[in-house]
Amino acid sequence: MNHLTQWFDDYTATFLTGVEKNDRNITLKRDHTQRVRTESRFLADELGLDSRLARLADIAALFHDIGRFEQYRRFHTFADDHSTDHARLGHDILNEQECLQNLPPDDAALIKRVVLYHNRAFLPDNESGECLFLTRLLRDADKLDIWFVVTSYYAEMKHKRNTTIELGLPDTPGISDKIHESLMNRTVVLKEHMQNLNDFKLLQVGWVFDLNFAPAIQRLDAKGYLQMIKGALPDDPRIDEIYDNISRYIREKIG
Repeated sequence: MNHLTQWFDDYTATFLTGVEKNDRNITLKRDHTQRVRTESRFLADELGLDSRLARLADIAALFHDIGRFEQYRRFHTFADDHSTDHARLGHDILNEQECLQNLPPDDAALIKRVVLYHNRAFLPDNESGECLFLTRLLRDADKLDIWFVVTSYYAEMKHKRNTTIELGLPDTPGISDKIHESLMNRTVVLKEHMQNLNDFKLLQVGWVFDLNFAPAIQRLDAKGYLQMIKGALPDDPRIDEIYDNISRYIREKIG
């Protein structure tokens, strides 16, 4: 793993420019990657993975957002719908850079597919069980750290805004009816239904319905991330209703 970590560090350092706004966002993604690795290792331990699967999960976590750096250089945004699919870009970069060439060919191909699928709304039906398992584990680890990132940001956003994290959404009152409906139905919010920053926060809340493994739900609950997001949302009976529904869901899943 050391040579892969070194490659990642060297590659991502090339995107630092000395411009504060640029480097802040590049560093944000570099740090995010290392924390996703930590979450992935935690889940691998909790799930009792063998050494090979745990190593592949760690490599997938290391490279899952490798496309973000080129995405930001080209488009100055992390919003895929305003630029390009960062997972597809990451898959292509892994092919071009050949940084996985020392892995067994089947394992390298597996990692590339996990990177390609990790941000999809729906996973493919025609994939191997191993690929789908690793993708689901990565998605859980990724969400756990994104919750850390956004709750840290919401705690300080009154003092320092970062429109890149906010995806450029307007900070207007209220929530969308379709967002409320999705969360009451315990389904993941679709990005196209977001109209403002409150909707984006509720989209993040709704990720709980897309967690795959009980240890991830337990970790989310223990960290208190959803309550932190609620503290950044307005007082609204419909938001209270959503949170009551989610609280029941978590209790059902982890007892």
